[in-house]
Amino acid sequence: MNIAVIYTRVSSKSQVKKGDGLASQEQRCREFAAYKDYKIVETFSDKGVSGGLVDRPGMKEMLAWLRNNRASEPVVLIDDVSRLARDTDVHRKLRNALGSVGATLESPSIEFGDDADSILFENIVASMAQHHRQKNGEQVIHRMKARLMNGYFVFSTPTGYKYDRVKGHSGKVLVRDEPSASLVQEALEGFATGRFQTQAEIKRFLEPHPIFARDQKGEIHPQRIGNLLTSKIYAGYFDHKPWDVPLTKGRHEAVISWETFQRIQKRLNEKAYAQSRVDAAEEFPLRGFVTCDCCGHPLTAYWAKGRNKRYPYYECFNKGCEQRRKSIRKDVLEAAFEDLIKQMRPAAGIMSAVAAMFRHIWDNRIDGIEQKWTEQKRSLAKIDSTIGKLTDRLIETTSPSAIGAYETKLEKLEAEKALIRENLAQKPDLNRDFNQSFRTAMNFLANPWNLWASPNPEHRKTLIKLAFAAPLPYARNQGFRTVKTTSPFKVLGALNDKDLEMARP
Repeated sequence: MNIAVIYTRVSSKSQVKKGDGLASQEQRCREFAAYKDYKIVETFSDKGVSGGLVDRPGMKEMLAWLRNNRASEPVVLIDDVSRLARDTDVHRKLRNALGSVGATLESPSIEFGDDADSILFENIVASMAQHHRQKNGEQVIHRMKARLMNGYFVFSTPTGYKYDRVKGHSGKVLVRDEPSASLVQEALEGFATGRFQTQAEIKRFLEPHPIFARDQKGEIHPQRIGNLLTSKIYAGYFDHKPWDVPLTKGRHEAVISWETFQRIQKRLNEKAYAQSRVDAAEEFPLRGFVTCDCCGHPLTAYWAKGRNKRYPYYECFNKGCEQRRKSIRKDVLEAAFEDLIKQMRPAAGIMSAVAAMFRHIWDNRIDGIEQKWTEQKRSLAKIDSTIGKLTDRLIETTSPSAIGAYETKLEKLEAEKALIRENLAQKPDLNRDFNQSFRTAMNFLANPWNLWASPNPEHRKTLIKLAFAAPLPYARNQGFRTVKTTSPFKVLGALNDKDLEMARP
């Protein structure tokens, strides 16, 4: 009695889950073996593996077994040629591999032979299997592209989302997956507003949560943070250039606004000025932000060991600096910074005037909302017209450089168009109270010291980022030099100038 082994393969994930494909193939091979009076000694299978691949775990395992048992001249049973391969080159390579280990291939669907007619028929069947795989792939791509164009994302699930069925939508659609979605939203909005100055800060913020896969060190790979910040899917849009899918408004719920996404891209192209460290927030809140007035390098900080206790210092470690290794006591530098913060507090009368000015601007903007909407609608129509003209030129041109230029321009116009549409879709509450909207901001401007005096280290970091437009240069034994504040404090500082006089009517 000849011995035989069975090889089965399925490429569909649904077939792997159900198990029907592998089971039915094996059953048919067993019935054929009983008819031929073969003894089945082993069964090998590949689950979820394409027929266009040579490198398969199950196939490798079977070839190794056949190589060790070639003396018994085993027979390999397959349900159909397509189970062996769906590519003519792959089919030929596997047939040669089976022949090299002394195995014979048989199937209840086709009779393999060495004569010209049998070889021709086998090649035809293998070509048909390849054609079927390629045609299948084309149909899948066409269906996926059509679904993309209709606003439905079809690729692997982005972090913070999951696929689910939603009433009113065909098939599954992306929905928020909590708590991951809220963490992604906080990270993205934090980077857009400056709460997180660097991608490393986002990485540290997300690492305590099991939101991303980890590397061998147990850390989130930096590339994942970069992908997170540049993915349009979180702003409710997507595109896919390989399939010529333009910027498309998705039917899923956005995590952030398109405007926030644009701010993130702008920040990614800028150089962040304040780098933070994990241990800097509480012990040395100004480390990485205060710079040496002599060389411009950020001051570092450390604890020096004394006879009975340790002492905290700030210091410049730049090798080419004249002030290198000349320590500055922590209490001296931070006391100077606290005096600086206290001086930024405007007079009470000025804040009343500023509040009145802001209220006047608020009222004017409320009155001008209708006019703004009309202008944006005109801008949208103008962009549509420009896109149409550029598209016509793109179709007519054959110059690669011109095609690239047109595509870049079209991409920018589509992004601008998306922003205008988002603004038009938003309906601001015209009855919203000014005091309710600006209470927190006015309190901060009136007394920034409150944030610095807070026991929460995040509040101190927020103050630095909101109040200062650039790092603060500090000269040893002299104090802070030219301080560049953000626009609100710059205006308040000018109004606070005692030498100013009221303009003539």
